[in-house]
Amino acid sequence: MAANDDKAQVSSGSEKASLSEVENGTAHATIDAETNKKLLRRIDWRVMPVLCFTYALQFYDKALLSQAAIFGLRKDLGMQDGLKYSWASLIFYFGYIAGTYPVSLLAQRFSTRIVITIICLLWSVVVLTTPACRNYGDFLANRFLLGLIEAGVSPIFMLVVGFWYTHEEQVSRSSWWYSFSGGSLLVSPLINYGMGHIKGSLAPWQYMYFIAGGVTAVWGAALWWLFPDTPQNARGFTEEERALLMERVRGNNSGGENTTFKWYQVAEALKDYQLWGICICSMMLCTGSGAVTVFAPIVFNGMGFSVFESLLLNLPIGALAFILILGSGYIGQMVKSSRLHVVSFSCLPVILGCCLVWQLPSSNTAGRIAGYYLINFFSAGWVQCIGLGTSNVAGHTKKAIYAALTFIAYSVGNIIGPLLFDASYAPRYDRSFTGVMICFVICFFSGEILRFFLTRENKRRDALYGAPDDAHGLEDLTDKQNTSFRYHL
Repeated sequence: MAANDDKAQVSSGSEKASLSEVENGTAHATIDAETNKKLLRRIDWRVMPVLCFTYALQFYDKALLSQAAIFGLRKDLGMQDGLKYSWASLIFYFGYIAGTYPVSLLAQRFSTRIVITIICLLWSVVVLTTPACRNYGDFLANRFLLGLIEAGVSPIFMLVVGFWYTHEEQVSRSSWWYSFSGGSLLVSPLINYGMGHIKGSLAPWQYMYFIAGGVTAVWGAALWWLFPDTPQNARGFTEEERALLMERVRGNNSGGENTTFKWYQVAEALKDYQLWGICICSMMLCTGSGAVTVFAPIVFNGMGFSVFESLLLNLPIGALAFILILGSGYIGQMVKSSRLHVVSFSCLPVILGCCLVWQLPSSNTAGRIAGYYLINFFSAGWVQCIGLGTSNVAGHTKKAIYAALTFIAYSVGNIIGPLLFDASYAPRYDRSFTGVMICFVICFFSGEILRFFLTRENKRRDALYGAPDDAHGLEDLTDKQNTSFRYHL
């Protein structure tokens, strides 16, 4: 009943304009504040739950390696020496790099709903076949395929957020779905704590993968009906309401959906210093992800905790990630021109945390654990990079390139992180945490330098073109072509 009331009030609170007129820019629909608020609530209920749960499953399947590792996986598959375990983790990201651009291009050519459904079903098959791996080589191939298939999820989510939300809303909504990486870590250790006690014909880690793959397969089938399409084709909305959905994002000056691939936008993106600045920050930030996501149970185990205690010590990591990501999104939305400052200043707790783990004696277990938990602050900066990759660029093809390359940088960071953790550095991994600290020093300065150049560009545009308008807001123009585009800081 409430949903129907919202529909009626959305329609009555606006001037009528057809969807085609709004798309073509021949008419505007006026939306009052109350109508916009109710429309936003309906969008959130339509889009966010699906994105959040899908990302939680993806992160669960990806991060399961670190939890399975202390329940016999490393021993059974011969990954206890040198960098073998690190390679088992980072090979996923080589697959991710290989798959990011092709899947992102498919998401431009075909409906995101169709592409994400196929992706989810395929990655469930890979997870379900993981227990069949009998040696190190089998497992490497399995992990590469998982990365190749999952590569499109996050870039597609970036595009979906860009379609449905205004610039001011995008960073907070990106933080919502990304925060479920922490939400996943709040649940998966408890599930796998139970799985670890199973005594059967299979090893505990094999049962863990069967459960994860089965849940993913069921959800993948459901996505065919549940995943949100573009606002133009949104289910559950009338044509008049879809026109209002398009009107809401006109002010982004970043264009709507366009299935024509434009090579000039690719060239423009690759020559854009902003893209490379975001990529450097993303890469450096995600070395922290490699340290926390992949090695947490092993580091805790090396501090003298049992395998079950090491697993449960992951719970605060999940809680911190959940809080930090949502907090970062809230600050990015509520505090004007703060996004790149959040990227930079989120590095400072990580640097402190690395120093504590590196410098404190092994007898100070509590201090070293606290330092390890501080590395979680990387997620507060990374979610801002996700938001900047959708809100600070215009042109559909250019946005797809930004989304893809941002997540390639994410993959490179997740490759660098595990490579810093050679088994010969165990159990303290002092050299590893020194390397992570250096990466975050680089990120701190990169974020501030990028902010300086974007501020200067905004001032230049204001001086040349005056105040921005939304006359070309739904045209497929890039941020360089549209003189009304202003960069978010």
